Amino acid sequence: MMATNQAETPSVHARRVLVPLANPATAMGLIRMAWKLSDVEHGRVLGLFVHLSGTELNEAAFEDLSVVVDKARESGIRIELITRTAPSIARGILDAAREHGATLMVLGFQAPVRGRIELGTVVESVARTTPCDLLVYRNPLGSPVKLEDIEHVILPLDGSDNSKVAARLGVVLADVYDAQPMAMYVQTDSDLPSWFGLARIEASLTALKNTRGIQRQVVRANDMVSGILARCSRSDMVVLGFTEKSPLDRWIFGNVAQRVLAQAPGPVVLVKRATKERMSSSERLTRAVIARFSPRLTPSEQAEVIQQAVEMSRPGINFMVLMLISSVIASFGLLQNSAAVIIGAMLVAPLMSPLMSFSVGLIQGRLRLLRASVLTVLVGVLIGLAVAVVIGVVIPLDVSTSEMRARGEPSLLDMGIALASGAAGAYAMARKDIPSALAGVAIAAALVPPLCTVGLGLAFRDWDLASGAGLLFLTNIVSISLMGAAIFGWLGLRPRREHYTWRQVLISLLVLGLLAIPLGSAFVDVVRTGRQTGQARDVLEAQFSDADIIEVELKGHDITATVRSTRWLTSHDVNQAERALEDALGFDVDLAITNWRAVESRPADE
Repeated sequence: MMATNQAETPSVHARRVLVPLANPATAMGLIRMAWKLSDVEHGRVLGLFVHLSGTELNEAAFEDLSVVVDKARESGIRIELITRTAPSIARGILDAAREHGATLMVLGFQAPVRGRIELGTVVESVARTTPCDLLVYRNPLGSPVKLEDIEHVILPLDGSDNSKVAARLGVVLADVYDAQPMAMYVQTDSDLPSWFGLARIEASLTALKNTRGIQRQVVRANDMVSGILARCSRSDMVVLGFTEKSPLDRWIFGNVAQRVLAQAPGPVVLVKRATKERMSSSERLTRAVIARFSPRLTPSEQAEVIQQAVEMSRPGINFMVLMLISSVIASFGLLQNSAAVIIGAMLVAPLMSPLMSFSVGLIQGRLRLLRASVLTVLVGVLIGLAVAVVIGVVIPLDVSTSEMRARGEPSLLDMGIALASGAAGAYAMARKDIPSALAGVAIAAALVPPLCTVGLGLAFRDWDLASGAGLLFLTNIVSISLMGAAIFGWLGLRPRREHYTWRQVLISLLVLGLLAIPLGSAFVDVVRTGRQTGQARDVLEAQFSDADIIEVELKGHDITATVRSTRWLTSHDVNQAERALEDALGFDVDLAITNWRAVESRPADE
């Protein structure tokens, strides 16, 4: 038996190897494989046990795995057993990999002795969104895991990037298990000479330093799988490598991979991503940070989010009743000037549902979902406006409260709140372990009070209040929708190209543009108003240096200020300040000052 020189073998150098454990019978084999692929000096293995949220902990299985881990420690393996509660096994594995900064994941699954092999939803979901290098191991058919008995590592090579990955990791596995690496090219075209297959093998081995110990052979067969299986026995391991350059569907569902997994008598290893040479510290840090903050959804979670979005886009009876109740509570809270009552309205407001559906439809290019969501939002808006107008007409009060005025004067802070609310809503909807009600409150805070303020302003015929609150409401809707779409895209919820037509692309871009126009306009107005208000305050402070400027408000060309002074201000003082403001701002202004007289005490002998 012939093995490569360990000093010349490209090692994996994995510092943290995550091993999801579920079956105590196969756990030790996976742990040993992970340990042999870890860094000699600093590597450690993280055994992971995932407990599904909402179910009872399987204490018997956990105790059996703890015994296996203890035995691994006694044999010198640096391993730690960690547990994680998650809504699904795949989500628990992915979150643990990011949280602990895993650089390699060893995932095993039990293959059936007969019938077509299925990778399963867990392996598929983890493979598609893994944040680190992934090694999927299928143990020998019908026998326990005994990797130490492997005699050959079969490397099907064809010169592609995939085969370069297989060659690199296959040599590592052959070295750690003292097996003979055998490079193979399956030649299905009988007209091609043998040197063509040998050239393909050499192209796959170019990245390796020493390849003299690797056997080469060209196998003629009708198809690739038949050629591989013809040279495999129970004591041979087959390594199939896959990189991110090839379509995921091809390598995860490809006929070659499935047939080899189902028919190879010995162990089979699938590899996702290239297991590269030793990276620099900066490259490793950058990669770890990117992986840690990229919590992509699994395919099953993406399908669940889309289905939930479709259901939430419909204006059912529950939506209309809750919208009616929340509008009543919010309107009374605004009239009563009670923040506590307004918060109560946020708890029952259902506006998160259609807005998040709209965000999903926007990022996915689903036109029906967009239309349904828009109609539901319009229904909610009409209900909120009608309720607020009726209450404003019935209640004998036509003076706006401070809570209403706060919604009638949008600022940059309000836009920030809306953007954060949209991010919270999308993230909570996608991640089932986060209560969506919390994000619903955040979104309601940005939408229900401004909407009801618009209705009350219309009832009071206070057009400035209604227009200001309307601008805030529109800006908040746009901000929440766009930020929600951005978060869904960040989580991996993107359109499938085979279902995404140019018409859908153009419509989605058009919708994005239309949404961005009012948002950009509002942003510019808010920034300009804030800058001009700051300039006006500076001018007034310079004009009235012996007074305190309490408040400055700018609406168009009208400036209202509250000044506290020890003397009464005159019309001459106001006219001088008005001219100074016009010189600083560059346009005509109408200045109105409310003067507070400050009376100071004096010593008794004066």
